[in-house]
This record gives sequence, structure tokens and C-alpha cells, in this order.
Amino acid sequence: MPVTASATMSSYSVERLLRATAHGLAPFARGVAVILPPPFLQGMKDVGNGGYPAGVNPITSTVSTMAHIVHTCEGHGIDASLMRAAGRLARRAIGLGHDTDGFMRVAEILNPR
Repeated sequence: MPVTASATMSSYSVERLLRATAHGLAPFARGVAVILPPPFLQGMKDVGNGGYPAGVNPITSTVSTMAHIVHTCEGHGIDASLMRAAGRLARRAIGLGHDTDGFMRVAEILNPR
């Protein structure tokens, strides 16, 4: 049986999360900040400021990595639908001309300013 994200997060929870703002999520982020590496915390700051720098990993590289992860997961019978959805968002950002931005650019697609 494939492993899915539905066991841990309902569609209602996902919808609420997608509608949240970076500012609204900040109090929750502080609670998990201890377990997140600095790049995640910087990404949250960047989204809040409306910046999406690629640093050393442009979104095009991220899409390539996602494709490998999907292939590997599915080869082992693991449901990769969440990764596929994230990949579609990333490819959409690339299609809109943001190929030199970082992956966090997808935040703008999910919640346009």
C-alpha cells in the first residue's frame, strides 16, 4: 500500500495552510525553528519580504531534483503526488519567467499579492 500525506494532514488543513500569510505563520515557525536548518528560516523571511533569491539553488535545479525524487518514490511504491504537485507549481513559476528565482517563488503563485 502506498504511503500518502493524507494520513497526517487533511485537505481542510492544507487549504488553511495555503491561505495563511507568512506573517500569520511566524508564531508557529518559532516553535519549530529549532529543528529547521537556517535556509528554511531565511526562506520564510524572504517570502515575508517578497523576495525569492535563488542563492546556489535556482528553481530549475529544484524541479530537476523533484523529478528524481518522484521517480525514486514511485519505483518503491511510495505515493509521490504531493511532490508532483509541488513540481507543477515550480514549473509554473518557471513558465512565468522566474527561472532564476528560488523555490520559494511558489509562495507568490499560491498567494498572489
